[in-house]
Amino acid sequence: MRLRHFFSVLTLGLVALQSAATAADMSKDSAEVRISERVRAMMNVAPNSVRPAPVPGLYEVVINRSRVFYVDPEVRFLIAGRIFEAATETDLTAKRMEELSRVSLNELPLKDAITVVYGKGERKIAVFTDANCSYCKVLEKSLREIGNVTVYNFIYPILNSREASRNIVCAKNPVSAFQNHMLTGADPAPAVCDDSVLERNLRLGSDLQITGTPHIIFSNGERFAGAMPIDRLREALASQ
Repeated sequence: MRLRHFFSVLTLGLVALQSAATAADMSKDSAEVRISERVRAMMNVAPNSVRPAPVPGLYEVVINRSRVFYVDPEVRFLIAGRIFEAATETDLTAKRMEELSRVSLNELPLKDAITVVYGKGERKIAVFTDANCSYCKVLEKSLREIGNVTVYNFIYPILNSREASRNIVCAKNPVSAFQNHMLTGADPAPAVCDDSVLERNLRLGSDLQITGTPHIIFSNGERFAGAMPIDRLREALASQ
C-alpha cells in the first residue's frame, strides 16, 4: 500500500503536532504518566504502554496489546492510522503491531498447560487447543510425526467442549487422556476436580486476543492462528 493513501492521516498528524509545543517542558516520564492517566480517564481502560512515537511530538499508545494509536502530549488529538517512513515507505505501525503480537513462552503460565513431549523435545511451542477442534487434532498428529518437540497445550474450551476439557484436565493422567482423545478420538473418562485451570486459560487467551483454535506460539514469539500445513509447521520448527 502506497503513502498517498495515507495523506489524510498525515494531515491530521500535522494538526496534532501544533499542541506539542505547549508541553515542551514536560519530562519524558511525566509526559507518559500523564498521557496514560488521561487515556484511561477518557476510554475507561488502562494503556499497556505509552512511549514516544516515531514522529517527534507524538506519543504511541497501546491498548489491549493490539490496538495502536497516537496522541499529542495533552491528549487533545487522537490519530488512528499508520505512520510510514517516507524514505523507505516502511509501515512503522505494522512493524510495531507485529512486535506487540509476539509472546515469550517464558511469560506464559506453563504450569497450567498439559505438556506433551515428542522425541527429545528439544524444540518448544505452546498451543491453545480445544477438545472439539478437528484442526487441533490434525495439528497434534503432525507434531507427533515431526517429533523432537515439547508442546505446552493450553486447553481452551470455546467450542462447547467444557465437559470433555474437564475430563481431560481432571484425569489421573491428563497427558494420556489428552493424547488418547486428540490422536485416537477416544472420549476421556468422566472425572471431577477443581477445573479452574480452564477459566484461567480462557482469561489468558482473551488477554492474548486468541479467538480460535488451534493457535500456535513458537519459541521465538511468533504466532500462527488456524490450521498449519505440516510442511510449513516443519519449516517453522526448524527455524526456531
